[in-house]
Amino acid sequence: MNSTFQNRQVKRQNVLLKSQIDVGNYYFDVLTYDLSLRGAKIKLNIPLERGAIFSIAIKNNRYVPSKVSWANNGFIGLEFTYPPEKVKDIFGSLGERLE
Repeated sequence: MNSTFQNRQVKRQNVLLKSQIDVGNYYFDVLTYDLSLRGAKIKLNIPLERGAIFSIAIKNNRYVPSKVSWANNGFIGLEFTYPPEKVKDIFGSLGERLE
């Protein structure tokens, strides 16, 4: 893993949550493995390139616009394009635990 990934400055929580992504009006079920107010790591069996834009709904919350930061062996690191405060509001009680 690269040093940027290893030196995150935000709290990241290990989770195992059912999620869904919307990629150009195609929907895919995914698992979210870790989560912060700035991004997440998901497992996806289709390739998405770095910089690809999509939306993700984690644990039946509203969709959050996102982009691919990295991809490796079926895992994707994504960055939310909303500010952390807005992501926290969308996630509700889950967002409170990520502060």
